Amino acid sequence: MSPLPLRRRAAAVFAAILTLLVAAPATPANALDAEDLPPIGADAGRFNLPITCAITLPELGGLKVLDLPLNVDIQGVAPTQLGPGQQFFLTQGSGSMTFPRWLTDFGATFGVNRVDAIVTNMSIGARNATPTHYNIAGDGIHVNDIALTAGQELTVRLPVDPAATFPDIGPFTAPDAGVVTLQFDRAVVLITLKAAWGLVLKLKADCLPVAGNALLSMAVGGPAGQPPLAFHGVPLDFPRIPVNHQVGIINAPYRCTVLGQPFDVGIAVGAFTPLSVARSGAIRFTESSGALIIPAATVDRLLDAGITRASGRVTELTLAAAGGSPGATNVLGEGFAIPETTLTRGRDVVVELPPDDGTLTAGPWTPDPGSGHVKISLATAAAELSLNGQPPTPVRCATPSPEVILLDAPVTG
Repeated sequence: MSPLPLRRRAAAVFAAILTLLVAAPATPANALDAEDLPPIGADAGRFNLPITCAITLPELGGLKVLDLPLNVDIQGVAPTQLGPGQQFFLTQGSGSMTFPRWLTDFGATFGVNRVDAIVTNMSIGARNATPTHYNIAGDGIHVNDIALTAGQELTVRLPVDPAATFPDIGPFTAPDAGVVTLQFDRAVVLITLKAAWGLVLKLKADCLPVAGNALLSMAVGGPAGQPPLAFHGVPLDFPRIPVNHQVGIINAPYRCTVLGQPFDVGIAVGAFTPLSVARSGAIRFTESSGALIIPAATVDRLLDAGITRASGRVTELTLAAAGGSPGATNVLGEGFAIPETTLTRGRDVVVELPPDDGTLTAGPWTPDPGSGHVKISLATAAAELSLNGQPPTPVRCATPSPEVILLDAPVTG
């Protein structure tokens, strides 16, 4: 057999087996529903990352066959902020990859109909944290006798069970200050191709991310000694998204002042965003929506103060950009009405934004000259509330501290 057909067979069937390269860790097509929200302080998201895989033949001295561009689809849950030295986990991680039918058709042309694979390395990194990465493949993930069917796309999920997720990834430990960024670092797969006519061919795939491999950036601040963070039971019902994009919901903790008293609330933001931005390009948040969450503990405090019903208007939610322009944008425009709500002890109040099942678009933000990243964070918020039918009173919400980062996109090109 000549080397060229051998390389073609290797490339064709490896493209199918790369569906195994899945890192462990709701599109807001309309306003966020209460049942879709993560807890205050949690970020739930789905990410479609471009990767490039070097394909080699181990039995021929590691001869390189080709560099294959692909993408990996990942989802999971992580904190929005970290305390100094705080331990944290990426939870509910799962993923998959899907390849078009022409890849399986091409493999079938040469009689390759079965594939075995061992995922030996699947590394999730945490830049500026300790350790810097975890290999979630452990002693290896074995998937045997994967069938290739001509005329069909090939989608493989890890974990294979559609109801399963990977064990909690961590613990990672935050530094004393700065920003921690969760990343997809690397995947290595050992592959055995099996053809109906007797061919057995071994390959190795070493895959690295391209451009925007950051899953989430978390600022570190506040008091030390906070307990470990690991969120479970968080809704994860996001649609498929284009390559180099993410979709998710961040539920950020806010401290708001009403009638001179501080109250804790949550402000949730959901959107489609890119993972990276070209130097001559722009960032836009599309199909965006949000929610104001008054947690049960705050509801109880309001009731204790004699406040039983509230209405009004949300007037401001400012996003602040670093490394991009404009520097600050109120994404709510003229704001949205808060319908009159009766408070019930022990129950959260969730106000959907916009309230009419619509969506918002924010941006564009363009990279500043010389900027390597464009970071967009939640800043101040404001509202006017009518309490027990009284004239409106202003509500001011300070920028979260430490900051809550919606997007930290590298600038490419």
